Amino acid sequence: MEWKAVYTKPRHEKKVADRLQAKGITVYCPVQTVLKQWSDRKKKVTEPVFRSYVFLQCEEAEELKVLQTQGVVSFVRYLRKVATIREQEIEKIRDFLGNYENIEIEAIEGWQVGDSARIQEGGMKGLYGELVEIKGHKARLILNEMGIQLVAEIPLGKLAKK
Repeated sequence: MEWKAVYTKPRHEKKVADRLQAKGITVYCPVQTVLKQWSDRKKKVTEPVFRSYVFLQCEEAEELKVLQTQGVVSFVRYLRKVATIREQEIEKIRDFLGNYENIEIEAIEGWQVGDSARIQEGGMKGLYGELVEIKGHKARLILNEMGIQLVAEIPLGKLAKK
């Protein structure tokens, strides 16, 4: 059976994993122990590594049973199909978590300094430039149009790869 992933309601990862296991479905919800600071004390708590995600193995016929589980929002999809995850990828996650502590997950935006980009919206639509800095969800672009150098700060969502 292939691994799949489901989106869960916020902070429902462990509950969803327990409910799916109770239905006889193989589940993997990677967790780590972290030290939390409150105003009056410190405490070690177990938190999911991937917020709002749970991995599972199920047949296509069991997908409805999964979706009917309290706390499950939907399956993760890729190209309009339920996305599948290779066993090797799950094993890599398990190995990684076994060897490291205090892991943080960061999404890859796909942009790097030096990339060429085309502006998709606004007054400079259609112009090309080079990314010189990325801050949060904005990028600074050098535009070498008309023999002068302009620097513009543009939201990443308004850029396309060249």
